This record gives sequence, structure tokens and C-alpha cells, in this order.
Amino acid sequence: MTLDAQTIKQIRDFNRFYTKILHLTDRYHLETQFTLLESRILIEIDQGMTSANQLGQFLNLDKGYMSRILRRLKDDDILVEKPHDQDKRIKVLNLTAKGAEILAEINQRADNQIQTIFKRIPPKDVDQVVANMAAIQATIRRYQSVRD
Repeated sequence: MTLDAQTIKQIRDFNRFYTKILHLTDRYHLETQFTLLESRILIEIDQGMTSANQLGQFLNLDKGYMSRILRRLKDDDILVEKPHDQDKRIKVLNLTAKGAEILAEINQRADNQIQTIFKRIPPKDVDQVVANMAAIQATIRRYQSVRD
């Protein structure tokens, strides 16, 4: 199926609205010292994605770029890298105590951002927005392959 120009424009308008309201194009994410990508990497590691290869594939990042980001996070004592228990060739990434504190702060700021965006919206409308978000995710996931 080919989308018409008006449909494409509406989708792109929504994407621009979404990135603007969440400040996703700011140099540093949520007024921290971290970029959106660095914050996302911390979140994914915390959620169990603990190898550089997994992260690179999941986030569709070049190995060299991923390596530079991870090196900076390790140098700043945010991540630690240890050999895998069963396969010493694999390095397992974990957050340090400092990294866990930073991630907690990022998560709190993200929660506060959403609270601020939705604070004037009646609960019934918030429920509708959340239901629409779930419907969008479900529909796109149903028809999109992992690598698209």
C-alpha cells in the first residue's frame, strides 16, 4: 500500500509535535549531562540488554559509535564491563551504583515531564490518549518486522 501525500504529512506532523513536546531534539536529555541516546542505553542495560552487540543491533548503531559511547560511560564510572560467566569472549555491561543513581534521576525527570504535559488534561481524555497510543503501537508492531 502506498500512502497519499496528506496521510504522510499528518504522520510527519504528529512526529514533529511529539519530538517537540518531549524535547527529544535537545542536546542533552531532560536537562541532564546525557544525550537521549546515552539515556536510552542506560535504560536498555537496566532492562537486561547487557552486551554491546545486543545494544548496537537493537538501537541500529554502528559498532564504532556504540564503542565510543560505552567507553565514555565506563570512563565516567557509569557502566562496568565484566566477562560473561560462560563465554569469556562476551563482555557483560552493568550499571555501577553511580549509573543506577543517574538512571533513577533520568526516570524521575521523565515521569515529571509526562506529569507536566498531562496535568491539565481530564482523566477521561488521558485514558483515551493512552488507549490510542497502545493502538498505534499494536498496529505498527503487527505489520512491521524487527529490522524495518
